[in-house]
Amino acid sequence: MSLPLFYALYCLEAGLFFTVVPWTRLWTLNSLLHGNLAVGVMADNPFVRGFVSGFGVIHLIIGVKDLLGLARERRKDGAS
Repeated sequence: MSLPLFYALYCLEAGLFFTVVPWTRLWTLNSLLHGNLAVGVMADNPFVRGFVSGFGVIHLIIGVKDLLGLARERRKDGAS
């Protein structure tokens, strides 16, 4: 049970990170993104930020789905 739980928690954490960070100062002041001019210009593009946030939302959905499945499985095992 612990491995599926850790996976679901990872998905939730990664989802929150990827959903929120592209819209913060951490993203705009990141020296790794802005070390190369082409990457820096692309990283500031709202489409790229939206794509990364969408990737985060997908992680959130997977994490919630897995947590609900774990809860359902635990309730079923407890009722038996």
